Amino acid sequence: MSRPPTSRDLARLAGVSQATVSRVLTNNPKVNPETRARVLQVLKEANYTPNALARAMKTGRTDTIGVFMTRVTSPFHAELLDEIGRVLSSVGLHMILWNIEHDPEESVSRVLQQRLVDGFLLTSATYDSTLHTMALESGTPTVLLHRGIDGLDCDQVVGDNWQGAYDAGRYLAEAGHTEIGLVRLEHTGNTSRDRENGFRAALDEAGVKIKARNIVTVGVPHADGHAAAQKLLSQKKPPTAIYTMTDLLAFGILDGARALGVTVPDDVWVIGYDNTDLAAWESFDLTSVAQPIHAIVETGVDLLRQRIVDPDRPTEIVTLPCPLVVRGSTANTPA
Repeated sequence: MSRPPTSRDLARLAGVSQATVSRVLTNNPKVNPETRARVLQVLKEANYTPNALARAMKTGRTDTIGVFMTRVTSPFHAELLDEIGRVLSSVGLHMILWNIEHDPEESVSRVLQQRLVDGFLLTSATYDSTLHTMALESGTPTVLLHRGIDGLDCDQVVGDNWQGAYDAGRYLAEAGHTEIGLVRLEHTGNTSRDRENGFRAALDEAGVKIKARNIVTVGVPHADGHAAAQKLLSQKKPPTAIYTMTDLLAFGILDGARALGVTVPDDVWVIGYDNTDLAAWESFDLTSVAQPIHAIVETGVDLLRQRIVDPDRPTEIVTLPCPLVVRGSTANTPA
């Protein structure tokens, strides 16, 4: 029985140095894409499978990334998780998921201390959470995705929530709406804060004031959106448009309106946020501010890989545009 190929054999077949093969096996981002492709092809043809434990002992790396997330069953977070898995797989990395909604802080602390992964992706940072602080203090490379923390010295990739919300508010004002409902969330982080402040800023500029009776503060479930619609649309003078901070709440608002016999968009316009796949379904046809999930994840993974290779490089905060996607819930009226 012939012996399995060594990294030296693979280097000779690919016409590169043994060090280059090693860099490809450890997913070093500094390898030229053409060289990486050539080495990977040789690996495939040789049916080469490196010993993960031996490689980890030699390089100090596991090729595994820890992902911390909450509400993994919500439409947006499910899509975000799927994209994280896809992008990590495309660069040869594996994923371990921790649903921090159900993990006590002490168990997360043990995960950080055990150094099971090469880096962390945090998708649910909040003001009162200490998770991002613990991750950074553990010395493990860490990137915040989707939700950022103001003033935190950490790589962060987020959508431009303020501008996206501003564009939604300006869109409603320019369409002539003056009775506007706001279904808001308590501000546990800068995401919900910016999605409210940007919207209010656009209305203020247009001279439109949101009446107190048209503001409802809710939790995150679909049922809360449904209840908010019942409250807002049962008034003697209901709003002609409602903006909310997630698609999931917007779906609840649409269902709540239907339950009252209120027609969307003839009687009321509805705008959500995130532009999840469900928003395009005919039963919802929801106008929504789009979160650039692919760009957020791809940029975040790239920053994390750079941080793993160069722990001392300056931190980066990347803000990506969130465009308004117009559909039938606002009568397909052009922005």
